[in-house]
Amino acid sequence: MKNTFAILLLFLAMNGNLCAQQLQQPIVEVPFSNKGYVLLKSGQVVEGTIRSTNSGRGINQVKMEDTQGIKHTLRAEEIQEFAVAINGAVRLQYFSERGSSVKKLLSKDQPTAKPKDFIIYRNTSINGEKELLLQLLNPDFDTIFEAYYDPFARKTSSLEGELITWTGDKHRAYFISKNGAPLLKVKKGNYKKAFTFLFGDCPHLAGLPKPKLMDLENHILYYQNYCSFN
Repeated sequence: MKNTFAILLLFLAMNGNLCAQQLQQPIVEVPFSNKGYVLLKSGQVVEGTIRSTNSGRGINQVKMEDTQGIKHTLRAEEIQEFAVAINGAVRLQYFSERGSSVKKLLSKDQPTAKPKDFIIYRNTSINGEKELLLQLLNPDFDTIFEAYYDPFARKTSSLEGELITWTGDKHRAYFISKNGAPLLKVKKGNYKKAFTFLFGDCPHLAGLPKPKLMDLENHILYYQNYCSFN
């Protein structure tokens, strides 16, 4: 069973899937970009300048100025998706955060892929509490599983002269939703149990001995490609 999984992972890698589809490195500080869009639950899209965001444990409010100069104050409960445009400053920010310590730079437990166009945040809730926006780490392969950054360390910064409160966390803890189900917190200490819950209905993955959190993206990709029967 283990050899079968390894062979199929090699097949995925040879076809470019693992290179193109990886968990993205979370960004801890406020993204150094003020351009983006908000997709509301109503279907309306507000595109333009990001004036500020408000955060507790995740983003709970976004202030936008659209291309017509109209200002919008939008609550997380109204928002389906919030996207921050990637620019040169954000790319440098990713590099800076990754290289902030030798331990972080060399750790294999942390994802390293960078968004190409937008950093994506989506509406969700933790433990059934109020709705908030969390950073989605697998926007390129989120058909079945949505993997979110788990923030808890409060930070503050400023953008366009307004105060922004942001949250951050170690890169080894995630919130996972399977087929739209409530979020499950996944970390190194509980991954064996979480693995059974998330992937145990796939015969090929169910027998995998000692699954590791650092292989989470591979498990998601394998399940999506070989274990989805819908």
